[in-house]
Amino acid sequence: MVIVFTIIILLTAMVSGFFLFAPQLGKKACGNRLERMKNSPNFSNGQFQNPVNTVMQIPPFKAFKEMRKMNVDRVPEKPLTSYPIDNSFFDNNADSNIVVTWLGHSTVLLKINGIVVLIDPVFSKRASIVSFVGPEKFQYTHDHTVEELPPVDVVVISHDHYDHLDYKTILKLKNSVKKFYMPLGVGAHLERWGVPAEKIVELDWWDVTKFDNLEFIATPSRHFTGRRITDRFQTLWCGWAIKSNNGSVFFSGDSGYFDGFKEIGEKLGPFDLSFLECGQYNKYWPNIHMMPEESVQAAIDCRSKVALPVHWGKYSLSMHPWYEPPTRFLKKAREMKLAVAMPAIGQTFSLDAYPDTIWWK
Repeated sequence: MVIVFTIIILLTAMVSGFFLFAPQLGKKACGNRLERMKNSPNFSNGQFQNPVNTVMQIPPFKAFKEMRKMNVDRVPEKPLTSYPIDNSFFDNNADSNIVVTWLGHSTVLLKINGIVVLIDPVFSKRASIVSFVGPEKFQYTHDHTVEELPPVDVVVISHDHYDHLDYKTILKLKNSVKKFYMPLGVGAHLERWGVPAEKIVELDWWDVTKFDNLEFIATPSRHFTGRRITDRFQTLWCGWAIKSNNGSVFFSGDSGYFDGFKEIGEKLGPFDLSFLECGQYNKYWPNIHMMPEESVQAAIDCRSKVALPVHWGKYSLSMHPWYEPPTRFLKKAREMKLAVAMPAIGQTFSLDAYPDTIWWK
């Protein structure tokens, strides 16, 4: 009994130590950063608030039970065809049109006006606190790495969940990237990971910052944040509008559907291309993730000329078959006569010739 009790105490101490000191958990905001967060109109009662009333319906035991029952086709049976990034498109002297590479889930590489932007970069095997357990990346025929990227000017982060903010990826990018843009509070994580403070820019909803000839505007979204069990809503979440005199794009970030998409379209649209969250939805959390049909409506609301569904094709974080999000999105988009870009993973293209093949079948 003494030995068992000692082992339990040691294991408890080890787990507690991990959750106190593991760097990938990030850091809580303090000092001037915390004061700025508290002064935000979107912060009250000790946490950030959604733009509309949002009930969090996530019964973990029911969801887990259903995930065990409904595991057919949640993961591809064979490696998904993926392509190396064609860096010739990102040559500053090359095509002046908007250039895009979708790298699976919500990781997007793009070039606008010669500036290379990387959105929500995640290159780790798992979207998890630890490397040995948690949602594992689907098998690809070509696995992308940070080293494969062209020189990146700006990294944009929508929120601090593990499938959007990856500790190991940031470590590899922190010395070469010129600026990191993110919503309020997230900068504390990056500072702990060694990103210089002068490279970090944190924005509230509707705040604007400029990099050379590009404007970056943080837009409202309907979601939540947190890298630990105890820190939900302690950092802000957002979408992003990226605008220039030569084109503009919109990235929704993770969001349930709400009338804010219309406001974004009215204030900042139209957009040449929009990246809409489409995947990892479920009946248990309808307010924080959109169904594919809602993603199409959001694209129309924000006045998108062309829409590209993201947040699928890399991790299984819900119960639906892995191929269902783009299939439903495309069907609804055709009904609504919305133009859709459907690139394969890693396929680089210029917006004047966007792919629209049903490659996942």
